[in-house]
Amino acid sequence: MIKKLLLCLALVSLTAAACPAADTAPGTKRRGQFALTFDDGPGYITGDLLKLLEKRGVKATFFMLGSSVRADPAMAKKVHDAGHLVANHTDTHKNWFKTGRAGDREKVFLSEVKKAEEAIVKATGEKPSVLRMPNGYTAPWVREAAKKLGYRTANWSYGSDWTRTPEDRMTAEYVKSVRTGKVLLLHDGGGKNREKTLRITEAVLNEAQRLGLEPVRLDVLLKGPDPKE
Repeated sequence: MIKKLLLCLALVSLTAAACPAADTAPGTKRRGQFALTFDDGPGYITGDLLKLLEKRGVKATFFMLGSSVRADPAMAKKVHDAGHLVANHTDTHKNWFKTGRAGDREKVFLSEVKKAEEAIVKATGEKPSVLRMPNGYTAPWVREAAKKLGYRTANWSYGSDWTRTPEDRMTAEYVKSVRTGKVLLLHDGGGKNREKTLRITEAVLNEAQRLGLEPVRLDVLLKGPDPKE
């Protein structure tokens, strides 16, 4: 699975393909639902994103970095208070394809997850229960370590907004990926050009409305059966 992820990450800038992982949320057929997820925030567009989601009556999932939450705890609280799921994305977005090979990986993992958790709890008053590792890193030891901390891990079905793919092509790929059970990844933090997140999100929501699909929080989607079972 790690080799599969590495290959996918190597090709993604050329193909804008999805990078499914072993802990990706289930591709179920429950009530026509799918999940919108946003990573690395809170960021400078998060406030505008909240307005868009509120306007469309949509709930989403925000995988927040502890460092980003400490930089803007008020925005993290706004996300939580608006009814969205605030999830853990570790503290500092390390390169786990490298860190995961180190002898002290479990110690670093514990520190990264707990620091982010502490920041989120301080800002929102609620402990997160879902974890997404940076860059979609996954491994049996990560899932086991996360479980011991009370987390369920989750990756995504499609995402490409960190690549150099032209925005029109990127938007078309996101729209094409709006399907029952899918988990779409976008970013509201990190990087310098996040306004496209707002435009792509609106296009995705328009397509969902056309298809009669319901965007839901990831914890709602995760209630479906695990495709590995």
